[in-house]
Amino acid sequence: MKRLGMLAAIGTIGTLNSLFFTSTPASAQSCTPLAVVGGNSTEVSKTVSPPSTGVTRSNWNTDFVVPSRQNFTRYIARVISPNGGEYDVQVFLKYNNDTADQIFNETVALTERNPLQVQGAGRAGATPYQMNVQVGGLQALGKPYTVSAFGCY
Repeated sequence: MKRLGMLAAIGTIGTLNSLFFTSTPASAQSCTPLAVVGGNSTEVSKTVSPPSTGVTRSNWNTDFVVPSRQNFTRYIARVISPNGGEYDVQVFLKYNNDTADQIFNETVALTERNPLQVQGAGRAGATPYQMNVQVGGLQALGKPYTVSAFGCY
């Protein structure tokens, strides 16, 4: 059943790819790239590190700022692997009351340079302040990827 759901998600992802990530600028598509927290970019490239221990931290998390005065109706996370491979991917919307909604949690097989795009909506009547994308997994150790996020109307 999980594989069937993943296949349906991949079909949706392909549709989203053609709708949102063509050569048309994001502004013409009513989507705005979200900035990486603590950076000056809207995407970040990483190589999956070992998982966190009591002494070390992993690099699996990337947070994106959701502008406070934007009323986005949906949010999109995009993960691309230059080499493909299996990754654990989780996506959360974080709120000011110290809660978060998980909008995706799957182990996915990314194909070379073919983006995984995950879409989710925020809570009714609430605006998240950050979008968190976690990419990792033991099977992904040492594998590179690029992650970005968008708020859409």
